[in-house]
Amino acid sequence: MQIFDTHSHYNLEPLYSQNDSSLWQTAWQEAQAHGLVGSVVVGTDIPTSQYAIALAQQETAFGAAIGIHPGEYYDVDRSPEKDVDTLTRLDDPKIVAIGETGLDYFRFDGMTTNQIEVSQTKQQQALRLHLQLATHRQLPVLLHVRDKTETAYLDVLQILKEEQFAGEFVLHCVSGPLTYVQEALSRGAYVSVAGNVTYKTADHIRTLVSTTPPDHLLVETDAPFLPPVPFRGQPCAPWMISKTVEFLQTELAVDPEQLLNNSYRLFPTLQPRG
Repeated sequence: MQIFDTHSHYNLEPLYSQNDSSLWQTAWQEAQAHGLVGSVVVGTDIPTSQYAIALAQQETAFGAAIGIHPGEYYDVDRSPEKDVDTLTRLDDPKIVAIGETGLDYFRFDGMTTNQIEVSQTKQQQALRLHLQLATHRQLPVLLHVRDKTETAYLDVLQILKEEQFAGEFVLHCVSGPLTYVQEALSRGAYVSVAGNVTYKTADHIRTLVSTTPPDHLLVETDAPFLPPVPFRGQPCAPWMISKTVEFLQTELAVDPEQLLNNSYRLFPTLQPRG
C-alpha cells in the first residue's frame, strides 16, 4: 500500500531542529518503511514556511506549502498585509500549495470582545490575501477552519464567494457542519482527514468522510499532532498515517489507491515520473 500525506509538519518540533537534520530524516525513513511515498510539508508562519521549502529542496518526495496559520492572529498587533507580502517573496518550484490559512475562532477564551473582533478581522484579511496569492500562483489552498459554533465555517464560505475563488482547496483536518462541507465540495473542495477520524468521539467526522465523493477524499497526519488510535496522547509520527489508512479502508470502505490518485491529481509535480 502506497500512501501520500497531504499535510505534515516535518518543519516543527519534535520532527524538526535547525541543529539536527537527522530528526526529520529519521522520521521520513520510518514513514517510508510503512508505505509513505510523499508528503506536503506545511508552513504555519514565515520561518516554518521557509523551513518547508528547505526540506522540499532536500527531499524529492516533499512539496512545500507556505502560509500563516490563522491562530497567529490571536496576536492582534500582527499585520496580515506584511505577512503575506513576505510570503509573496518566497518563490521556489517545490512550493505546491498556499497555506495553511483559514479561520480559527476556537481559542478566544480570555480575550476581550474588542480583541476577538480585531482577531477575526485580521484572520479574514489574511485569508483573503492567501486566496489572492493562490490565484496568482495557480496553486491550491490548504484551509484550517475551527470553531465551537458554525460561525467560522460560514465566514469561510462567504469569503470564498466574495473573493470569487475558483481554485482548488483542501478542508484540512475536516470538521464543521455537513452543510458547510457539502457546499465546499460543490465548489470543488477536497476533504482531508487525519488520525482523529479513528477516535470514539469522531462519529461526525466519519459521517463527513462517508458523504464525500471518493475522488475528493485525502488523508493526512498533521504530524506531530492528532495521532490515530492507539497512539492518542503522544506526538504523531508520520508513519502512523498507515494506521489511519487501515482504519479508513476497514471501517469506511475507503480505497487507499483512490486516496493516492487524488493526492497526485491535486499535487501533480510530486507524482514520480516513469
